[in-house]
Amino acid sequence: MTSTRPYGEHVPAPGCPTQYTRLYEPIPESGRDALWARLREEHGSVAPVEIEPGVRVWLLLGYQENLAVLQQPHVFSRDTRRWREAVEGRVDLSRPSFSWRPNALYADGAEHTRLRTPIVDALGRVDMATTERTVRRIADELVDSFIADGRADLVSSYAAHLPVLVVNSLYGLPDSYGHMLGDITSIVFDQDAKRGEEGVARMHQYFAGLVARKRNRPGQDLVSWMLQHPIGLSDNEVAHQAALINNSSHMASTHLIGNTMWTLLTDSRIRTAHTEALVPVQALLDHVMWSNTPFQTLLGRIALQDTRLGNAQIRAGDALLLGFAPAHLDPSVQRDDHGSDTGIAGGSRAHLMFGAGPHACPGRELARMIASTALSVLHERLSGLRLEVAPEQLRWTQSPFLRGLNELPVTFVPAAPKGPQEPDPAPRPRRTATTGPEEPEDLLDRLLNWWRGLRG
Repeated sequence: MTSTRPYGEHVPAPGCPTQYTRLYEPIPESGRDALWARLREEHGSVAPVEIEPGVRVWLLLGYQENLAVLQQPHVFSRDTRRWREAVEGRVDLSRPSFSWRPNALYADGAEHTRLRTPIVDALGRVDMATTERTVRRIADELVDSFIADGRADLVSSYAAHLPVLVVNSLYGLPDSYGHMLGDITSIVFDQDAKRGEEGVARMHQYFAGLVARKRNRPGQDLVSWMLQHPIGLSDNEVAHQAALINNSSHMASTHLIGNTMWTLLTDSRIRTAHTEALVPVQALLDHVMWSNTPFQTLLGRIALQDTRLGNAQIRAGDALLLGFAPAHLDPSVQRDDHGSDTGIAGGSRAHLMFGAGPHACPGRELARMIASTALSVLHERLSGLRLEVAPEQLRWTQSPFLRGLNELPVTFVPAAPKGPQEPDPAPRPRRTATTGPEEPEDLLDRLLNWWRGLRG
C-alpha cells in the first residue's frame, strides 16, 4: 500500500488511496456499525485504514472477501513476518496488537499442520461432560462471591474470570494458578505498553513453568497430551501452543458472555423468547456472534502476491485486516429478524467468529459449552436480574479489534451462596514424615508467590 522514500518517509504508491480512516481514534458517536457502512459506501468491499498512526492496512468489509481470504492460505499468509511494515522495520511484531509467535496461529502449510495437530488431538481428548461439570463448579463459585450483595459487575466479577479458570483447569492446575493467569493475561492486553511488556514476560514464565512441571509429572491434561504427542514438539513449542489456547479464548469468551448478557438485559423480545424456551442458548449465542460479535476485526493475513480483491489492488506484503463485524453487515448476507417473534435473525450460524479454512478455531465446541454453561448458571441463580444503569451509560471498549463492555453492572435479589463444592486438584507434595523430602520450588511456584505478593 505504500512506497518508501529515503529515511523512511512514506507516500502513497501509485493507485493507492491518499486518505486512510483511523480506526484507533475514539468510536464515533454514530457507532462503528455506521463507520463500516460509510467505508463500504466510499470504497466498496475493501477499504484502506490505519490501525495506529502510520500503520496502514486493508480492511475487508465484504463477507465473501473475508471468506475468500480465510480459505486461500496459498495467496494470503498468516505469517506476519511477511508484512512489508515488519520487513522494513516500521512495526514491532513482539507487541500483542501486531504479534508474531512460534505457534500454529502464525504458521502456514506443513509447519501449521505440525503445530496445530497436537492442539487438535489434545482438545479431542477432553471429556466434555466432566469439563462441563468443572465449568459449572467454577461459575457457581464466582456467583457465590457476589450473590449475597444483590449487585455485581458481570464482566469483572464473572465473565473475565470464568474462561481462563476453565482453561487453567484443562492444564491440570489448581484454581489459584488460574486467577494468576487471568491477571497476567489482563496485563498483557493493558493499554499501558510497559505493563504489557511485563505481562508478556510473566506469561512466558507461566507457560515455561507449566511445561516443565508437566514434563516432570505428566497428568490427564492438555499440556501433558501435547508433550506426549508423536509429532514430538519441543518444550518451548508446547509452551507456545498452550499459550495460544489461553490467549485466543480469553477475551473472546469473556466478551461473548458479556455481550450475550447485554443482549438479554436490553432486548425484551429476545429475553422473553429465551426465557420461554423459544430460543435455545446455542441459537442465542449464534445471534450474538453474528450481530454483536466480540471479534470486530483481526489483523489476519499478509498478501503473498499482487492481487485484486473487491475493487482494491493489493500488493505483495500488504496486510489485510479481517472484518468480521463489517462482513456480518454486508447487505448481500444481511439477516432479517423483523418478521421474527423472537428477535433472532435466521441463518446467523454463518458468522465468522470462529474463522474458516485451515485456521478455523479447533476449540469452537468447547467455547460454546463454556459460554452456554456460564449463561445457564446466571439464569438459574440470579433472580430479578436487571441493569443497574441505563443502557446508554454502559462503556464499551475502544479497541478497533474487540467489541465488549468495560463493565456490566446489574442488580438482583440477594441470596445465600451455595458454599464449597469440589476441591481444587491436590497441591504439590510437601515434606511429611511419610513422604520424605519436600519437592523443590519450581518456576510456577515462584511466579505464584510473586503474584500473591502483588495482591497483598
